[in-house]
Amino acid sequence: MEVYDVIIVGGGPAGLKCAEVLGRAGKHVLLLEKNDRFGRKLCAGGLTMKDMEVLPLPDEVIEYKISRAAIHSRRQRVDTIVPSPFLFTIDRKELGAYQGSLLKDLKVDVKMNSHVTEIRQNKVILKDGRVYGFQFLVGAEGYSSVVRKYLKLKVRKRLIGFQYTIPRSEVDPVLEIFLDSRHFNTWYAWIFPHRNKIAVGCCCDPKRVNHRKIIRNFQNWLISKNIDVGDAKMESCPISYDYKGLQFGNIFLTGEAAGLASGLTGEGIYQALVSGQEVSKMILDPQYTSQTIEQVYKYNRVLHRVMLLFRIAGPLRGLLFEFFLFLMNRKRIHDRINANFS
Repeated sequence: MEVYDVIIVGGGPAGLKCAEVLGRAGKHVLLLEKNDRFGRKLCAGGLTMKDMEVLPLPDEVIEYKISRAAIHSRRQRVDTIVPSPFLFTIDRKELGAYQGSLLKDLKVDVKMNSHVTEIRQNKVILKDGRVYGFQFLVGAEGYSSVVRKYLKLKVRKRLIGFQYTIPRSEVDPVLEIFLDSRHFNTWYAWIFPHRNKIAVGCCCDPKRVNHRKIIRNFQNWLISKNIDVGDAKMESCPISYDYKGLQFGNIFLTGEAAGLASGLTGEGIYQALVSGQEVSKMILDPQYTSQTIEQVYKYNRVLHRVMLLFRIAGPLRGLLFEFFLFLMNRKRIHDRINANFS
């Protein structure tokens, strides 16, 4: 049985970032990805400036650099235009391919089509019977993390995202967010511009609202907005925001496997990249304490409080959305928003 310094299960943004940092530090790393390529995950595909600070991307990986946004309620619209891009849209497969290319010439063994089905003390067992040993294990395989299951950490807080990827010959490079409690309850819908396509989706917490009703509302909303999905198929995926920690002895969790996604927005790429980076530092230095993860956790808690506010508002939620947009349309507040975006 071959034994590695670190085995990483999952080749998403968290696992790839963790492998990169550990590989550059000279650790012998095994990265196991169950699919035949990186990036096979439903995603709106937006990176913020925070993401770019952790993982600067070359222009060829970026589809659009977004400097325009529109936030809609039932009766109002707020437009934001800033001189510098605040959002960068990407294709998850291209992002995965780029992150994978950073592992070349490092002491990182990448094995695709490698599905981990069982974990025992200091070893992982694959579906095809292969066995590998580890000193440290990192779970980076998202919502259905086998590493998290081994740690007996149930996922009690989750969202479900629904999305159409619709081909377009011409795409307006603007991010659009739609707050409409009639259709989406506490959550919202989005339109992300991509190369020759748009991603149109919404999300909800199935414990708080009937997801089948949200799907029906989503279809009605698409019709009301004259958005023709054509032959596109609706895809869905669960998103965990049930954070229980990163380290459990010599086993670590990152990204969505750790429950670090936002329960309000579903945002997860930044949390994945940062946790992959920080877990690698924790492995390299057992005395290392991550202030960055504390900041991410506080950010998620702020968004959670906003979600609670929207939930508690109940029938008044629509009025609350209108009030928010009314404030955002005031020049002083609008100018401050633009400054924060830029």
